[in-house]
Amino acid sequence: MRNIVNETGEIIAKATHDGTLVGGQHRIAVAASLGQKLLWQDNGEPVNLDAFFRHPSSQRHIA
Repeated sequence: MRNIVNETGEIIAKATHDGTLVGGQHRIAVAASLGQKLLWQDNGEPVNLDAFFRHPSSQRHIA
């Protein structure tokens, strides 16, 4: 498990090592709407929020 933290180091959410969000969906949404920067606690790299909020049916398929 990996922790997602905000700029002050507060744990916002948890995810698996492959990036699957386990908990904290609402807290991530609130932090993102407030413009907070979210980071992976273990390495300090920014979290790509697009991967968490992209809905599979919203992707366009080119035939």
